[in-house]
Amino acid sequence: MYAIIDKRAPSKVKKNLEKYTDELFEFSSDEITYNSISGHPDIFMFQDANNLIMAPNTPKELINFLDKKAVKYSFGTNPVGKNLDHSVLYNCLSTQKYFFCKKGKPDISIQKLCSLKQLVNIPQPYARCSMFAIENKIITSDKGIVKVLEKVQMEYFYFDPSKIIIKDHKNGFIGGTIGATDNKVFFLGNILKHQDGKALDKYIATLGKEAICLGNDYLYDGGGLFFVSSK
Repeated sequence: MYAIIDKRAPSKVKKNLEKYTDELFEFSSDEITYNSISGHPDIFMFQDANNLIMAPNTPKELINFLDKKAVKYSFGTNPVGKNLDHSVLYNCLSTQKYFFCKKGKPDISIQKLCSLKQLVNIPQPYARCSMFAIENKIITSDKGIVKVLEKVQMEYFYFDPSKIIIKDHKNGFIGGTIGATDNKVFFLGNILKHQDGKALDKYIATLGKEAICLGNDYLYDGGGLFFVSSK
């Protein structure tokens, strides 16, 4: 199993992550999209339980890595770009039953893939940044998303985004600090540094998962943490 992480993530986070994976790929891009999200995997790749879709202009270093490790993937239709609409194409979230996005924003390849799932139309175009799903339970730092989840009667945990670190902005998003594999939910930092951390740790435990804090400092929004395996 391999992990893909923002190259700019704290060194301690990356070092601790190496204990749980066979190899770590440190992702970065240059002059493709906004600097704040240029190293975020969730801007260039969409992943659900059975599929991995890559933006066609994903830096060749990552594509070469996936090919070398025999990871199965396909390319989406549209490239990532420098405006908002072109930076959110792959930043959506899918569970076994639901597809979370701002309607019409995802790449057409993802819309087709998820067409049989129940669409949950949220106001935030950066869906994967702003939320994370454990089965059909949602962790989010966006109050607009909370309103939608309440309306459709979905269970959620709200995590205040204050002090989530991100490049070039005051606060990041909780989804961008999380990755999961098997029964472990990994965080790019220490949730217990946050006011909602202890409650989130308990909530994850009630879902039968273990929260793994990869650092000692405040959470870092690095566009999520993605785990991939060979074919």
